[in-house]
Amino acid sequence: MKKLSIQKVFCFISFLFILSCCIFYGTRFLKLYSENKKIMVEEENSLVSIVRENNSDNENFEIVNGKNYFTNNDDSNYLEYSNILWRIIKINPDNSITAISDYSLTSLAAGKDKTYLESHLHKWLNTTSEDYSGILEKSLNNVETYLQKSTTCKDIYNELTNNPCKEEYSDSYLTLLSISDYLNVGSKDSYLNNDEYFYLSNNNEETKIWYISNEGKASLSDGTDIIGIRPIITIKGNVDYLSGNGKKDNPYKIEKESGLFGSYVKLDNDIWRIYQVNDNEVRLMLNNYLQVNGTNLTYQYSANNSYYNDYSKNSIAYYLNHTFLDSLSYKDKIKEVYWSNGYYNSNTDYDYTNSLKDEINSKVALMSIGNIFLNSELTNYYTMTGSNTKGSSIYTIQNSKKNYTKQISQAINVVPTISIEKELLVKGNGTYDSPYEME
Repeated sequence: MKKLSIQKVFCFISFLFILSCCIFYGTRFLKLYSENKKIMVEEENSLVSIVRENNSDNENFEIVNGKNYFTNNDDSNYLEYSNILWRIIKINPDNSITAISDYSLTSLAAGKDKTYLESHLHKWLNTTSEDYSGILEKSLNNVETYLQKSTTCKDIYNELTNNPCKEEYSDSYLTLLSISDYLNVGSKDSYLNNDEYFYLSNNNEETKIWYISNEGKASLSDGTDIIGIRPIITIKGNVDYLSGNGKKDNPYKIEKESGLFGSYVKLDNDIWRIYQVNDNEVRLMLNNYLQVNGTNLTYQYSANNSYYNDYSKNSIAYYLNHTFLDSLSYKDKIKEVYWSNGYYNSNTDYDYTNSLKDEINSKVALMSIGNIFLNSELTNYYTMTGSNTKGSSIYTIQNSKKNYTKQISQAINVVPTISIEKELLVKGNGTYDSPYEME
């Protein structure tokens, strides 16, 4: 009888053990199944899955060196992020997406004989400990939500080759296109050839930096050429798809809420664009050339020097802060703020931060070297950055994005800038079709 009792106890304990195992592992199985099902749903609605699905029969969406690239003149790889138009270049093994801006967002010199990571270009793109660094990174919308750190190819190239990169750096959100990626998509015969000059991320063994010409040819610079910057971003692999089919007029969209940067603003009948967002105010550039009676106004910069003096008659500064300002129905809403009016030359190794430090106080101004230029269709207009302190030449913006100076006495197009309070923008959603407006 005693033996039977011990046997029953053992069986009961064994039953409890087996039952607890079933409950424990069964619960884990159900939890894992639920999580995997959720992941599958997320993947099905992720940007990367939609891009793959939409391009399953696209002959220009092909495997090159083990990665999915959009190649040749494909026109189904447009993406909108931070109110900027991008082109998807490739899908990476971790399902992240590499994209490049459709046009240059500024024009700068890299700095004489510097590697990309040492250059002023890297500093302009990414936030460092230096003042005026991260001009673009700080402007983009919710970077940590949508982007992951991008990979910079550090390989030395003395000639063009599309061999996979061996030495990589992945500690910043923004970078520049590598030679191998440029070749993998089809180089000058691809969508990357947009009639602009722009820098790449690679150097040769003499520390010259590679760039692409407006004809799509790769060449070397000592870093003193002032040419376009087309940033590279990396979209996280789990970012949700919201809308779009990848065409230029209907790009892929991923942002649940857009930021102010890059938004359109309608003031009276004028369309402006936000190119800088500060604590309480936004800086806007006119989204077209300044016109008088329906005709583009051309005006000389000054009869004196490159200093932006709105008390000096026969200067664009005087015209904008008197004739133009007085013509605006919203002139009382325009703030008087400080604008960059420095110089940019080899004495400071073409460091854009020096050109942004010198400032003047005014209501209506112009763009400066180091700012973000959002309308790529505007060309041949003055900045407020001279080649020397109070010199006789001033930098201009050109459609090839290879910028150079012109004499201050030349009459060319005018693209003014203003500043208004953020809180005034109470209507609209910031798109071109529904721009922000004031009450």
